Amino acid sequence: MMNTDLLKLYNERIKRFQSIAQSKNKQLKILSLFRLFSFISIFPAVYFLFPISTGLAICSITVLLSLFLTLVKKYIKTEMELQFHQNLVTINEDETKALNRDFQAFDSGTEFIDPQHDYSFDLDLYGKGSLFQFINRTVTFHGKKRLSAHLNLTQRSRKEIMMKQAAIRELADKLDWRQDFLASKNSEDGPENQNQFSNIIQASTPLKRAEMLKHLVIGLPLATLFLIFINIIGIDPFSFYKLAILAQLIILGINIKTILKFHSQFENQRKLLTQYTKMLRYIENLSTEDSYLNELKAKLRYNGKSASLITSELEKLLNQFDYSKNILIGFILDSIFLWDIKCIVRLNDWQKKYAAQLPLWFEVIAEFDALISLSNLNYNHPSWVTPTVSKEEFQLSTVNVGHPLIDETRCVKNDFLMSPTDQITIITGANMAGKSTFLRTIGVNLILATNGCKVYAESFDFSPIRVYTNMRTSDNLINDESYFYAELLRLQSILKHLKNGEKLFVIIDEMLKGTNSIDKLNGSKELIKQLISLRTHGIVATHDIGLTELASTYPEITNKCFEIDLNENDLSFSYKLTNGVTKTMNATFLMKKMGIIPQK
Repeated sequence: MMNTDLLKLYNERIKRFQSIAQSKNKQLKILSLFRLFSFISIFPAVYFLFPISTGLAICSITVLLSLFLTLVKKYIKTEMELQFHQNLVTINEDETKALNRDFQAFDSGTEFIDPQHDYSFDLDLYGKGSLFQFINRTVTFHGKKRLSAHLNLTQRSRKEIMMKQAAIRELADKLDWRQDFLASKNSEDGPENQNQFSNIIQASTPLKRAEMLKHLVIGLPLATLFLIFINIIGIDPFSFYKLAILAQLIILGINIKTILKFHSQFENQRKLLTQYTKMLRYIENLSTEDSYLNELKAKLRYNGKSASLITSELEKLLNQFDYSKNILIGFILDSIFLWDIKCIVRLNDWQKKYAAQLPLWFEVIAEFDALISLSNLNYNHPSWVTPTVSKEEFQLSTVNVGHPLIDETRCVKNDFLMSPTDQITIITGANMAGKSTFLRTIGVNLILATNGCKVYAESFDFSPIRVYTNMRTSDNLINDESYFYAELLRLQSILKHLKNGEKLFVIIDEMLKGTNSIDKLNGSKELIKQLISLRTHGIVATHDIGLTELASTYPEITNKCFEIDLNENDLSFSYKLTNGVTKTMNATFLMKKMGIIPQK
């Protein structure tokens, strides 16, 4: 499927979901009118019918109240359906923009920027125009964190990578399911809301005299309804039901502080809970043969009940708890059904039974949220290839590999091969010839490969290995570290990992930039010798032609370069990687052309 086919598909979905959203909007207007009419009708029923017959008045009010609550429930459901389809419209609109290289709608993950990380800072993993923004489609805070955790890790076994490949491949084929899952988002889910939600739902509010209240919420409403009934049929001329109503209001008053605490604890949490319940239900209903996805699904059961059923029970309780916020409705419910007391008793029971399971279920949601982003990448790039995970101790072989963030119409792709006997590839070339871009191309595609994703290449055969880079070192004024010292610390960290027996694939761009040329060359040579002795593999880009002389002594070293065509008036870049050492440099040429130094 080419970009044009994908654009057509997404645009068709936009039109379809827009049509459904318009229909839902019309339904809401009709429901709103009927809901208002049923509520207003309660007042004349009270005014005109009570003087005629108390029983008739109560029956009429009960019917109207039931109708009102039914319409409220229907309105809320339709409102959620409207939001759902509006979300689907937005999701597909954002995908059409993404296919046209506009990723502004997606979170760039700036909070994850970490200059000390193995490679994320050097490879532009986070920030505006980053790989994270290119991939990210998450809709939950924990999902975004999980996606970041995936991308921050390249140290995986062959089995883990192949397991992820299978899971992502299966989800990539389930476009409707993926988008429905994402469209279930109906509230803001930032770190504050997420943490507050987790703490509130799990923190049990103490309920005094809980056992006694459990009996009262059953017995007293039944007694009240019985007394109302016998009054209506004329058996109770003394209206004893009024005493029962008074008793309910007294019990309500005694427990009002506890009720307010529960209201305060659960207030504004219903939307987020509704979102999670939907997501859990989507996961539970997912039809899949993949072992990893089924393993995740299996975690969503407790004591024979599904996670979505358990959270939907809480959702219903919170909806019922909200009924009493309307003064008139609340008075009727609390005086006849001991409503608020019944709600806090049930909420307290729910917390004791299930609250401890929520963190596990949230983690499952987060994992699916992250996997959807990775599978969406595969779906949007059908011409990319799923890497082959080599059984060799080390292997990196690519054909026509390109940088995923460069427009395919402009991207120059290259072949690259490092066999098990190749340890260090030294790449030389003039300024702007493509050295740094190529290093990032290899690094970024290795990140995608180890996460089970497709890569931007015709073929990609690699061995699992931890990626470690030294490309963009900066000074640290707060810690009184110079640029050069900061780079030495980075290189020291690489050697420390290697001496501890770890296998690394190192990517180094112009090492020891903060010292003089002779010292830099000597230091660079010694470092490469150490890398060879420690049996590591990697790529080193440099302007120091003298560094390439090591290849004549060490067969483990291969020289490659990016050449340019330079003439009196202009220069051109092929951006193609070739064997050997560069023969051209362009700094002086460019300085003369830009008038920085005079032309002779």
